[in-house]
Amino acid sequence: MHKRLCKMIRNINQLFSQELLNEISRDTGFITRKGKIDAATFLSFNSFLSEDICEKSLATLSSRLSSHYNISISPQALNERFNDSAVEYMKEVFKRLMSKQNTILNNKFRFKRIIINDSTVFSLSEKFSSEFKGVGGSSKSSIKIQLQYDLLSGDFICCDPISGAINDATYIDTMNENTKSGDLRLADLGYYKIGYLKNIDKKEAFYISKIKSTTPIYIKNSNPERTKRGKIIKSSEYIRIDAIDLIKPLADGETIEIKDIYIGSKKELKSRLIITKLSEDNKRKRNLKQEKALKHEKRKVNQRSSTWTGLNAYITNISDKMLYKDQIHEIYSLRWQVEIMFKVWKSIFKISNTKKNKHIKIQRFKCFLYGRLISILFSSGIVFVAKDIIRDENPDDNTKEISDLKAFNQVNEFFPVLRTKIFDDEVSILILINTIIDTLRRFAMKSIRKGNKSITEILDYIAI
Repeated sequence: MHKRLCKMIRNINQLFSQELLNEISRDTGFITRKGKIDAATFLSFNSFLSEDICEKSLATLSSRLSSHYNISISPQALNERFNDSAVEYMKEVFKRLMSKQNTILNNKFRFKRIIINDSTVFSLSEKFSSEFKGVGGSSKSSIKIQLQYDLLSGDFICCDPISGAINDATYIDTMNENTKSGDLRLADLGYYKIGYLKNIDKKEAFYISKIKSTTPIYIKNSNPERTKRGKIIKSSEYIRIDAIDLIKPLADGETIEIKDIYIGSKKELKSRLIITKLSEDNKRKRNLKQEKALKHEKRKVNQRSSTWTGLNAYITNISDKMLYKDQIHEIYSLRWQVEIMFKVWKSIFKISNTKKNKHIKIQRFKCFLYGRLISILFSSGIVFVAKDIIRDENPDDNTKEISDLKAFNQVNEFFPVLRTKIFDDEVSILILINTIIDTLRRFAMKSIRKGNKSITEILDYIAI
């Protein structure tokens, strides 16, 4: 049996045992005495039958409990079960599931983990605005979920629901705490901060980051001015350069590299700079996207910002012996996998379907939220184990790759069975998981477009 599959089965059996769930429910105060809904049923109901729990009436949800679990409970009694203790119970199970993820030490790649960080935001009922403040405009209440996940294993390193109004940059301290030696960090400009990149470098980890058009870039002056005593005059030690000037002589699609540049007014971060000049067509598409975004924010495009859309500029502390300059953009493009993950969350798991029923209380919404996150994390474990197995079965064929959208959709189809089977013995769980993985082999393989590189091909750049 594949070692990741073996560990996943063992983790499922341990975490979803009746004894452990009862213990968690007692510790959180959710179950204090025997009632109609036990800890396992409440977890199963909120995780595997909950995509519309914020939209349906309590009467409909009571009927669902009756039809699927043979539990007769009044709408009022069910509403009372959605309380603060229930939220803490669901939250604790989610935390335990994250801590028991299927991490196997990576010995296939030069980086131990490729950590992608991003956030997704969706609107909530206005009545939740005191806890989840909106970002303004028509959204008076919204929630933001900050996700850090490892592209190589599929593990969720952190997954934190916060108010939609909180800026991404405030999450940098949490990102720093979770950075380890040998990691590669990929994040967009919302998390760009020179001090954050310095900390990654200090921890002997790696980063690839875009830079802002306003970021000062310097190179060392090979012929600085000196005093009569031969001491370098500080103001002449560095020369400021402009990436826009550097791309002027380049042909469309051409890439150049400056190995030793210094970032920021204090020249505190030494990096490689890789710049590619984009084609006029790509520049035009970017300009249109930028204008649309700024129009929404009621701001105007300045000339420098407009010109900056004509290039890709990356900084990295990865040596050119590990990655060539032409490979940097493709490795950074893996960051877009988090956008696919968020699309899965919203289109398949319906995590943003929360606004239609304005009468639900916040505890019901939070039970829905953690139930969805549990089902997403559970499904992610299955999908990434399947990816590993299929990759190991076809080591020389980079075209054999699972589509995340197709795979999560297929796993979702098994939820009616999973809601009860996860509480069974290891053999029963293994039989079901093997059935799911076989289904993914048949119906969830990716169609690779001609000329496009698969994720597996890009990851080959960093294979040992």
